[in-house]
Amino acid sequence: MGRRYLPILLLCAVLGGCSTPGAFFGATEGPQFQTAVPSDGEQALVYLYRPQSEWADQELEAPGIFLDNELIGSLPSNGYLVLEFDAASYQLEMRRPLFGSYWTLLADGPLDFTLITSFALDATAGRTYYLRYDELDPPPKNSEQPAAGNGPLRLVDKSLGGDEITATRQVQPNERIAASGQRARPQQGFWRGVGRALDKIGI
Repeated sequence: MGRRYLPILLLCAVLGGCSTPGAFFGATEGPQFQTAVPSDGEQALVYLYRPQSEWADQELEAPGIFLDNELIGSLPSNGYLVLEFDAASYQLEMRRPLFGSYWTLLADGPLDFTLITSFALDATAGRTYYLRYDELDPPPKNSEQPAAGNGPLRLVDKSLGGDEITATRQVQPNERIAASGQRARPQQGFWRGVGRALDKIGI
């Protein structure tokens, strides 16, 4: 009799492992904000942050961050991430999990009910970007330039982003993303530096 329910239990276990618990289960932990140092001048530095709010603190599951259709992390209340992008265009999405899963098999179709927002970022080498995620409160209109973006995910200027992000905590280690949208291996930066050094030496 117990074997009959085994596939259902396994499915629930798999789905339950896909998402990240929200701030309802505890305040966001991690180091207080620190300014990141880019690996070199060939990458764009992207801060993705979420101001703390009472509503966000009640989440059971934190929204997931997808880059070119790949899950790269989650963003609970009062959290931030640091991403290093090669110069290219990237498609960022925020998705709301349901029962532990993001249901990405339904993505881009009429039943894509977990998508919150989608935003294209054209990353320029050497630049720093602040992406602000807030489902309830839009960025203040008195910032230096109008915020760009889609719905709750907005590109804001340094005067606003640099001020608000100081209260947040880092939710995962820095990520380096290659132009293909794939996560770059740490040794890639090392060998790229070796190649540049050899070229300058003239060998």
